[in-house]
Amino acid sequence: MWVSNDTEERVGFSTGALEKGDYRKAVSWLQNESVDSVELSALRYDELEPLVQDLDSLPLGGFRHISFHAPSSFEQEQEKHVVDLLGNVHKRGWNIVVHPDVIYRPRLWSHFGEQLLIENMDQRKPVGRNIRELERWFEELPKARLCLDVAHARQMDTTLSLLINIFRRFIDRIAEVHISELDSNYRHRPMSRTAVNDFKRLAPGLKRSIPIIIESGLGGKRATLRKEELQLAREATRTNSDPSTPSPRY
Repeated sequence: MWVSNDTEERVGFSTGALEKGDYRKAVSWLQNESVDSVELSALRYDELEPLVQDLDSLPLGGFRHISFHAPSSFEQEQEKHVVDLLGNVHKRGWNIVVHPDVIYRPRLWSHFGEQLLIENMDQRKPVGRNIRELERWFEELPKARLCLDVAHARQMDTTLSLLINIFRRFIDRIAEVHISELDSNYRHRPMSRTAVNDFKRLAPGLKRSIPIIIESGLGGKRATLRKEELQLAREATRTNSDPSTPSPRY
């Protein structure tokens, strides 16, 4: 017998994966599909201020899990402005996902405490890709937690050794998980069956309260794949409750 209720409630989408820049349209779709988890995305610097200013008017009351993705690229002189704007997110109690390469001055981010989630990176970035590089950031920001991006780790090492090692080392820090697949141009695309099966190896070890956010690019012509991707993600995160079925061990 499969236990799915709690699992389905924690699976959601990044608004940027559904609609680039149009977070209202993305939120509306999620509500219509009764999806309970959302990551509000401001991946581009110019998207941050309008989204933060619009938070009070966004209909977010129906979501069980809400997080916020900070811009993935900006200059060091813009960092203080970014952190100040994210203060409006922090006071709402939402987790803030950030790429470590835009943390120029860790002291500016330290007051976010455990609401700051550092995301592991892929080959494009010079930091945050493996255990050693992630440990450096947790030394700088000891209260921060981890947003585990499965596609980034799979892209770094297709044998899954890196993914499993990061999972084991930082299991107590994992506060959110990103799932998708990367294409040859590092774009997040819909998951293959292999990606789903790979994630199934981790699912039994995750706390049931951790939100699973789909980052697969599903805008434009790919919008027809959204429901299928949602079902695949739910399948990937289900935990078998049959005691005769062994859980993966790492």
